[in-house]
Amino acid sequence: MAGEKMISASISLQPRIWERLQRIIATGRVGSSYLFSGPSGCGKEGIAIAFSAGLNCEKKPKGPCGECGSCKRFRTLQHEHLTFIVPLPGSASTPAGGKGQLKKDRENVGLFQEAIQEKATNPFFKIAFPKAKQILISSIRDLRKTLYLKSHIQGRKTVLIFDAHLLSIGQGAAGNALLKILEEPPNNTTLILVTDYKEQLLPTLSSRCQQVNFPPLDPEVMTLYLEKMDISSELVPVVTEISQGNMHRAYSLLDKSTE
Repeated sequence: MAGEKMISASISLQPRIWERLQRIIATGRVGSSYLFSGPSGCGKEGIAIAFSAGLNCEKKPKGPCGECGSCKRFRTLQHEHLTFIVPLPGSASTPAGGKGQLKKDRENVGLFQEAIQEKATNPFFKIAFPKAKQILISSIRDLRKTLYLKSHIQGRKTVLIFDAHLLSIGQGAAGNALLKILEEPPNNTTLILVTDYKEQLLPTLSSRCQQVNFPPLDPEVMTLYLEKMDISSELVPVVTEISQGNMHRAYSLLDKSTE
């Protein structure tokens, strides 16, 4: 699935949610922070990407059009106004800036670029690193260094924070660091926190965000999505029924069916 098709496919996953987001794009009344929450495999991450593309589309209020220069850069998820924050592996025993940490950072960058390429083709691909159990405070500090810089490119800066509940791990240092950004948001910037576990997010973060609650995928939507995949037509209704609106579960079932 090419990048353009990934974004259009994401939009079709949750029609009612997208109708709400499309109105935000059309009116220009965009909030500085949103919380996308709901069960696993319901399309939250893909729609967050599509919303970011729409906010930067050069043909608003119709965006994302898929044709303008901005939308074309979103196809590969390599856009100047798109930033991802995801859980990363970290070690308290490795000094910041030490040789071991620098090597690990380079490895993470390589893995992240590979993951982004996969995400650009599949909205349900999960960006996950081995031993990554939290969102690091260093990721939020690095974000803060760049977020307040003035951009000379048309559009709106967007930050997508996947598995946002992992901001709260430990003493919640990363979450508290992010709170400072939410309390004094940069101009022309929107942060989108995405999580399966809204209840685990720090209440101070949740209260600062506009809430967008996602339901499980509708069976008809799942059926249409699965029918476009290279799988047996006989499997589609079975996988749809067992998956109960969770596309991650559907992919897992399909993997097992080919073993």
